[in-house]
Amino acid sequence: MLNSQFTILHVRRLIRLCIVYCALCVVFLVACDSATPPPPTAVPLNPAEFLATRVPQILTENAATETLAPTPARTATPTITKTSTPTPTPTASPSPTPSPYPTIVLANFPTPPAEFGGEPHFFFTNRPIGEGGNVFIASSYRYGSTGQHRFETHHGVEFPNTFGIPIVAVAPGTIYYAGDDLAQEFGPQTDFYGNLVVLQLTQLWESHTVYALYGHMQDVTVATGQQVNASDPLGTVGSSGVALGAHLHFEVRLDKPESYWDTRNSELWLTPGSGHGTVAVRVTNKAGRYLPGMRVGFTCSDGAYRYLDTYWDFGVNPDDVYGENAAMTDVPAGFCHFETEFEGKTLKQDATVTEGGMTFVWLQP
Repeated sequence: MLNSQFTILHVRRLIRLCIVYCALCVVFLVACDSATPPPPTAVPLNPAEFLATRVPQILTENAATETLAPTPARTATPTITKTSTPTPTPTASPSPTPSPYPTIVLANFPTPPAEFGGEPHFFFTNRPIGEGGNVFIASSYRYGSTGQHRFETHHGVEFPNTFGIPIVAVAPGTIYYAGDDLAQEFGPQTDFYGNLVVLQLTQLWESHTVYALYGHMQDVTVATGQQVNASDPLGTVGSSGVALGAHLHFEVRLDKPESYWDTRNSELWLTPGSGHGTVAVRVTNKAGRYLPGMRVGFTCSDGAYRYLDTYWDFGVNPDDVYGENAAMTDVPAGFCHFETEFEGKTLKQDATVTEGGMTFVWLQP
């Protein structure tokens, strides 16, 4: 009897000890948890970081090809605020009146030449990016486009790359300017391109002086007045000025090297890669007027879908001979089928891209 009572008492004590011990454990765990900060909440990607993230990831593999489905949205307007600081912020442009086109007054655009053609002028024998870098143009923000209506009309092309990738001369010439644009404007404001180089080509075109502008550089390794040959180093890729991540902004200007309004489409001056050619596109209405902001989709011999947006406004210029309003280099040679939608109808044209040559495609009702 005593043994049974002792056993029961002993068990009850053990149970009480276990309860106390468990309570202490709970208190200890709560204290530890409150002393340890919670894991950081994931921050969603800012769409403005497009050039710094999605473009390098996708387009360094094949920068001339966009594999996503087209999403035209012609009624949107760019309303980004311009800044003169190096903060990654898109620059501004006047917002066009919402309409089926980026501008209502088509007569503000120059009248295209009656013919659509001409001899190629591939003066740039190599790309502006040196060894180890991406030499393909970002296809979502080409000359005259607005990057899906998020940025101002583009006066150049982008080569997405990482910091420090070498930048080289595209042709023989003289350094017209090397330095920053803190005091001297080369764009719509000072500190727009940051560190930049302007190369004056030795070769003239149709009596015009040709200039190549390199913007947003990290380092500049040449001096004003210096003579350079094709492929000579000029500096490195950076994000100075108004830039979204590391990339090279590249422009062509005729006769007026400091004028933001005298650019031409760089893709018409770059020699296309082996097995590829360049396409110049013109989209007009029945009266022969340029139609801005038109999405032209096309599929070529490699089966990949590509697209172009016609020049958004008359702040950028068609080629003096061709009179195009969109262009792309590094299009695979062979058959291509082009389409665009206008007033509820599909405008179509087939073309054969010539290796190393220029192909002209005119879409008109």
